[in-house]
Amino acid sequence: MEGKIKTATVKREGEHWYIIFITEVDPKPLPPSEEAIGIDLGTNPHFLVTSEGEMVEAPRHFQKAEEKLAKAQRELSRKKKGKSGRKKARLKVAKLHRKIANQRRDFHHKVARKLVNRYGTIVHEDLNILALSRSYVAKGVQDAGWAQFLAILAYKAEEAGRRVIKVDPKYTSQDCPVCGRREKKPLWVRAYTCPQCGALLHRDVAAAQNILAKAWTGPSGETLRAFPQGNTPRSPGL
Repeated sequence: MEGKIKTATVKREGEHWYIIFITEVDPKPLPPSEEAIGIDLGTNPHFLVTSEGEMVEAPRHFQKAEEKLAKAQRELSRKKKGKSGRKKARLKVAKLHRKIANQRRDFHHKVARKLVNRYGTIVHEDLNILALSRSYVAKGVQDAGWAQFLAILAYKAEEAGRRVIKVDPKYTSQDCPVCGRREKKPLWVRAYTCPQCGALLHRDVAAAQNILAKAWTGPSGETLRAFPQGNTPRSPGL
């Protein structure tokens, strides 16, 4: 085991027992990277879209297991309390939930690691995830696990000497990243042509570019929006 052990916690999940160690280790920063990326989080069909146009498909672990989980929960509800059959049914439901949680966590770790390994600065929206998890998009937000992903991203970045910046989410999906024209669009519109400058844009890529632009303002007050993608001037802070 690496580092000095600080705490050890015994945990039970269903029929499984775990011991969780927290250790103190020296930071291992990655080689410096001047690359910066904006990321726009989603639920379906993409979990994440970057300002460079990369799209990470949403795995939707809960949605894929929903039918099997519903069946297991129906079986549990039919079992009488105090009977051995009820205990087995309860363990089956817990096992399915644990599998979904483990799949989601593994996915988050892999996506976060890929971003941290490549980019020196990662920018995302400062989302009110608690409020969103109580809204009409709650099911998709909870399945995507944004809060867990952002927590994993933050600690991996800190460990590697990278920067994670949170920006105001207002208007990121309404502004054209080329000319700045603001136009409210219904959610079903995924690609559009800006009526002012004629730029053909994917809605989520445009949002990710706006997210990146909000992270930095130059001495002249011009934001990154004023410069073509790929030719962005570097801030001394980056």
